[in-house]
Amino acid sequence: MRLMRLNTYAKQRYPLGDGPTLRTLRNRCESGLIPGAIKEGGLWYVNIDVHEKASSSLVSKVLSESKYYGRPS
Repeated sequence: MRLMRLNTYAKQRYPLGDGPTLRTLRNRCESGLIPGAIKEGGLWYVNIDVHEKASSSLVSKVLSESKYYGRPS
């Protein structure tokens, strides 16, 4: 299990600094909107293995259902 602190995740995910604030990301973690987010000792971490797996399956699902990527119309 590879854990990444939420602030490091934000810097990596939004390198231009144009992403949501850390407070917004914490709210998303609490709501379960960030796959693999766990809270330990008051700090939020993202389990990179879980997050990558969820992200890749979501991308595959979107592409397979898109009319531009092979879905019959």
